[in-house]
Amino acid sequence: MIITIARQCGCGALRVGEALAAHYNVPFYTREQLKKMARERGILGEMDDFFEERPVDDLIFAISSDFQSPKAAKHSKQIEMLTDMIGNENCIIIGRCGNYIFRNRQDLVSVFLKGDIHVRIRNVEEEQGMKYQDAKEFVTEVDDRRKTYHKFHTGLTWGNSDDYDLCIDSCRLSAENTAQLIEQYIDKVEDKRHTFA
Repeated sequence: MIITIARQCGCGALRVGEALAAHYNVPFYTREQLKKMARERGILGEMDDFFEERPVDDLIFAISSDFQSPKAAKHSKQIEMLTDMIGNENCIIIGRCGNYIFRNRQDLVSVFLKGDIHVRIRNVEEEQGMKYQDAKEFVTEVDDRRKTYHKFHTGLTWGNSDDYDLCIDSCRLSAENTAQLIEQYIDKVEDKRHTFA
């Protein structure tokens, strides 16, 4: 089983992922852990743009929309590298367009975490020790960067409910309750799979 977690900034996704990893006793891969894996395999240099979520220039993005372009081929290759790194491993991945990259795995459960912008700003204020205005700018910037990054690598709209199994307001539920809700969903899916197997 692979669980992918996409998220708006300030939704407590790390705590959700950690709770799920502990429950299922599987690895939990953040950007830093995936970078470490890529470094150990000697391919980090080829995946640097993929990990850094650098802002995408509009002209470069337009060029990359042409599948035959060298830029499109480059980020397609980066996606293949991540797929090869994970293989069929049971794990949890946060970000990295996981819902798209692993969409062909039958055991994929993809989640998008969202929440009220004001609650998310307050969460970042507390977690990062920021003033409100700084936290507001940070949340807006990170969300914008993730939206552009997702579109660049997948051609899809970040946060579109059709592209995920579950979309959850984790700010209303808390990280712990969100993890439990995901576990309940997985239990029901597994029950149904065994019923029709």
